[in-house]
Amino acid sequence: MIKSAIFFDRDGVLNQLVNRDHGEYSPQKFIDFKIFDNAKKITEYTSSLGFLNIVISNQPDVSRGTLKINELEKMTADLYKKLVIDDVFYCKHDDSDDCNCRKPLPGLIFIAATKWDIDLSKSYFIGDTWKDISAAKNANINFFLLDRPYNKDFDCDSRIKSLQDIFQFIE
Repeated sequence: MIKSAIFFDRDGVLNQLVNRDHGEYSPQKFIDFKIFDNAKKITEYTSSLGFLNIVISNQPDVSRGTLKINELEKMTADLYKKLVIDDVFYCKHDDSDDCNCRKPLPGLIFIAATKWDIDLSKSYFIGDTWKDISAAKNANINFFLLDRPYNKDFDCDSRIKSLQDIFQFIE
């Protein structure tokens, strides 16, 4: 049976970014991993509508040596424990690794779609970066940019101010 999915970027969408080195970045330690309060309600609701909830996330700090696998595994376990998540797909490569799974390339979306028999034309991607915008475009999937102070200048027709705004588009 073909399914529909909501693809979520992780950092900045489901969990808070961390202030480090004069910017906002993905957490590198589980102690800094804080899931947004509204994320549980959102994933419960999208699941109740019959959508799979799939996380698609670049985690280059693994290959850079600044994020240990056991810390990433704790973060992933926390996502499964606190949210309604069907699967998580990570690209652990850095920009220079020339892989096809690192956003803005759509490799992880295609892997998830094949594994779960997902109809991308009836699915959505929610992200907060230009790489998310491009990955969704490259996969020909509906995209919503979650407004953040760091993405105000991004060119995107479909912006949402908060995760719950997705409800008006998928109900």
